[in-house]
Amino acid sequence: MTEEAKITSTKSISRIWIIPILVVVVGGWMVYQQWKNQGPLITIELQSATGIEVNKTPIKVRDLDVGQVKKITLKPDLDGVLVTARIDANASHLLTDKSDFWVVAPRISFSEVSGLNTLLSGSYIAMAANDSGKEQLNFIALERPPVTPAGTPGLHVILQSDDEFAYKPGDPIIYKGFKVGEFEDAVFNIEERVVYYDAFIEAPYHKLITENTRFWDVSGVKLKLESSGVKMETGSLETLLANGITFGVPEGVQIGERVVENASFTIYGDVTTASNARYKLAAEYVLLVDESVRGLTVGAPVEYRGIEIGNVMAINSFPAVEGNILERDYPIPVIINIYPGKVRQPDTEEGLNAIKQTMRNWLRKDLRATLRMGNVLTGGLFVDLQHVSKPDDSNEIAMLNGYEVIPTVSNEFTQITQKADAILDKINQLPLGDMVSNVLLAVEDMKLAAQSVETASDDFDVLIENVDTELLNTNLNQVLLSLDSLLKNYSEGGLSQSEIKETVDTMQDTMRNLQPLLLKLNQSPNSLIFTDSNSSGIEPKAKN
Repeated sequence: MTEEAKITSTKSISRIWIIPILVVVVGGWMVYQQWKNQGPLITIELQSATGIEVNKTPIKVRDLDVGQVKKITLKPDLDGVLVTARIDANASHLLTDKSDFWVVAPRISFSEVSGLNTLLSGSYIAMAANDSGKEQLNFIALERPPVTPAGTPGLHVILQSDDEFAYKPGDPIIYKGFKVGEFEDAVFNIEERVVYYDAFIEAPYHKLITENTRFWDVSGVKLKLESSGVKMETGSLETLLANGITFGVPEGVQIGERVVENASFTIYGDVTTASNARYKLAAEYVLLVDESVRGLTVGAPVEYRGIEIGNVMAINSFPAVEGNILERDYPIPVIINIYPGKVRQPDTEEGLNAIKQTMRNWLRKDLRATLRMGNVLTGGLFVDLQHVSKPDDSNEIAMLNGYEVIPTVSNEFTQITQKADAILDKINQLPLGDMVSNVLLAVEDMKLAAQSVETASDDFDVLIENVDTELLNTNLNQVLLSLDSLLKNYSEGGLSQSEIKETVDTMQDTMRNLQPLLLKLNQSPNSLIFTDSNSSGIEPKAKN
């Protein structure tokens, strides 16, 4: 007997659905948590997408991943790309208007070598975080990494220059051989034609920057041929390869108060220009030079009694004199200035007026200007102000285009040159042609005389060779023997000295007696043979 099954309906839910429900709940909770913690999406504008990959390129802050690139699209104007990235929620507070982004890639230049670690790991987007600004989600990436990391202690300054030299971000700032800062950015102002630089001085060197600090260029090696000689300037090894500047307080100037953030300074060409920049006022004068100004340069010193009191400002830079430079008597205008601060006067209007009044008094008396050579090797000239003993000019001060004129006198070199020219002119007037001809004739006569002397010498040599030296020696020996025998005879009892004297006296008497005869023979040699018939003896007569 079989029993019938009883089918009854149930209203309970099967336990098998518990697992899918749990999966859905856990998945929903995870999605919620992911959505809640995923952080905001941001857009970063880049020049190109080189090295950037979707879902792979990270965004880092101090080498810590805080996001990832999710999308890359072109800009509507096609001048760049837009990178969409997801930032972690725990880093969303760093997305402010003071935060910066840039692409880290290998970079090699004269001033830096960076990003070499990305050769293996690949490029990434770095973020300089700053949570003190306003929230921002759209950013424009920097073209290169910032020179100074965010939060670095130090001082930002603004430097300006209208000179030819230029600097780029990363160029060094040197102080006594040490690198103490760098250029961060450069902007050229077209309206002012001036380049403005953002620079950063690291701590603790930023304490050296005061209101009296001056900056000047030390790029490369500078070789200057000045009136004082050859001068070479260089900074450090870094400035030999790239441009750079240094700074300092001019000698004799107080250090001054420390400056605030973003203080403005000017970059000068060299230390001399930077030092002279402290002088705000200067008295300007003009020289009218009649001689050559070769060797005189802008910036050449103006000296009084060997002390530099000013500089040359311009040479023939304005049409101050009528005519043109090709005219023989055209004077070349040279503008100079004299600083009150260099003659121990205050750098004020009172000091400037005192300098002008002193110069007027001296110009009316005997003050004159001379171009002197400062160095023989370089030929550099400088302006020397001196008092002359007998000035030829009048006591009135000449004016030219608003400048007082300082009369000039020739320097010693010019005077020596003029005397040398006069001597050469006199030499040129001498009959040098006739003199040379006479000298040539005299040389020919001397040559003939020399030949005659040489011939006589040869004849004498022949005569000497023909002399019988042996016979001559024999005769000399016989003479010596005879003399010796005579002396022996005298010593052995020959004629005594008295006998010899008597003999000599007798001979003298005989010669006196013979003198009338000899005189007669001299007058009439035939008187010994023929007698004179006309002659008669003279008989003496008695006195009547």
